[in-house]
Amino acid sequence: MPFKDSDDMYDIIGGFFETVKDSEQTRQVVENNEADEAYDALVTFVYHNPEGKVTWIEGTNGGLEVICGETDRTPEMEFEQTADVGNQFWQGKLDLTQALARQQIQARGPLSKAMKIIPQLDWIYPKYREYLQEKDRDDLLL
Repeated sequence: MPFKDSDDMYDIIGGFFETVKDSEQTRQVVENNEADEAYDALVTFVYHNPEGKVTWIEGTNGGLEVICGETDRTPEMEFEQTADVGNQFWQGKLDLTQALARQQIQARGPLSKAMKIIPQLDWIYPKYREYLQEKDRDDLLL
């Protein structure tokens, strides 16, 4: 298990998203998303081992707001995986299509929309690895 507990996972994954939520690249992802009015959250990442949820909602400034833990928001897309798989994905070490085929990640919602967004995330993988190094979490680096 890469994370000690849920708080550790929120500190790393949630903390990372806090650092990039207002970046120009994040704003582009949000802008290109074409949000469905029936939902009040863009995506929820459901993690196991340890348990946790990280939800992205559209921020008032065009970026993201990040919610760690339970929320009553309804996401358009949901990706469920172990925290280890999530850590691999955010480092760019896991191909989403293959992970879905192997059922390492279970997806709910419009997968075609997710597949359009994935190429827009290429910038995030090196930033996540840098963040892990800054937090002295070389144990999470792949």
